[in-house]
Amino acid sequence: MKTELIHVNKQSGIPLYGIDYIGVIDRGTNVIELKPLTLCNLKCKYCFVRAGDYTNNFMVDPDYLIEKVDEIIKIKGRDNIEIHIAPYGEILLYPKLIELIENLWKIDGIETISMQSNGMLLKHETIKQLENVGLTRINISLNSLDQEKSSYLSNSESFNIDTLVKSLNILINTKINVLIAPVWFPGENDQDIEDIIKFVINLREQGYSEKKLQLGIQKYLIYKTGRKLKKIRPKTWDYFYKQLTRLEKKYKIKLKLGPRDFNIHKRKNVASLDIKKNQSIKLTIISKGRWKNEYIGKINNNFGVKVLLREPSITSENFIGKKVAVRIIKANYRDNILTAVFPI
Repeated sequence: MKTELIHVNKQSGIPLYGIDYIGVIDRGTNVIELKPLTLCNLKCKYCFVRAGDYTNNFMVDPDYLIEKVDEIIKIKGRDNIEIHIAPYGEILLYPKLIELIENLWKIDGIETISMQSNGMLLKHETIKQLENVGLTRINISLNSLDQEKSSYLSNSESFNIDTLVKSLNILINTKINVLIAPVWFPGENDQDIEDIIKFVINLREQGYSEKKLQLGIQKYLIYKTGRKLKKIRPKTWDYFYKQLTRLEKKYKIKLKLGPRDFNIHKRKNVASLDIKKNQSIKLTIISKGRWKNEYIGKINNNFGVKVLLREPSITSENFIGKKVAVRIIKANYRDNILTAVFPI
């Protein structure tokens, strides 16, 4: 299926707040989350955002992001800010990643720049570039050390676990800190999680510190629109933490990580709107979304809304540019992510 790549810059008119898959996410802390693109090199069986399957993909201009980040930091305070680059996709497909990081460091107040990656595109040259540009930490998705299991979970025969492990070994010998972030799928990769714990312990015994090599096990979550592993049901948070406690005692390693471990603390929420669920608002349809039934609505120059169509007969040709009334069906006060439906 041929997909369209939509470029998001100031001239596009697409706002950078309010949309979950592109732009800037402000959760009211000292961490500012950036989503520069939606392209992905994998179609993981468990991906809660279905990355790799989009009808339309997006790429955000780095200058547009930089301008918005500087505005936010000016209000939040120019000290102890972390920029976390965490796209709905694979960040190493972003052609201007090095330029983005380089220019982020020019903003007063940024002390940490971190990013998420599945690690498959990490080449020795890329790692060197990331080190030279000052990347602080990279979070790597590693759900198993077994080749067959890794290929299954990533839904990719080309996924090479040996290559990924080699990249990890190169990374921990650079100035970049590494966080290995496996997702625990109950009944699917239980032993794999323990193997990863032993892998980390072995490296730490070789002299790598806890700061240099962190381990953050993630709970498997499912979403209505995401991909789901067959026959795997998420456990409760209580059960999840009890299992982490059991593994902590067994291996004498810290596994329960929280905001303090990453120096995350509350700050003023800059990107906020007083919009509530079921409220009707007027906006302008500014762009297609990721799917045929999804569009981006513009409230103002700062805020956009993900608009879901209830009438599939509507086409982009007669919808983009229209001023319409929509009903808000999701308004998350923590990160001000907005979703609406049309018609009301």
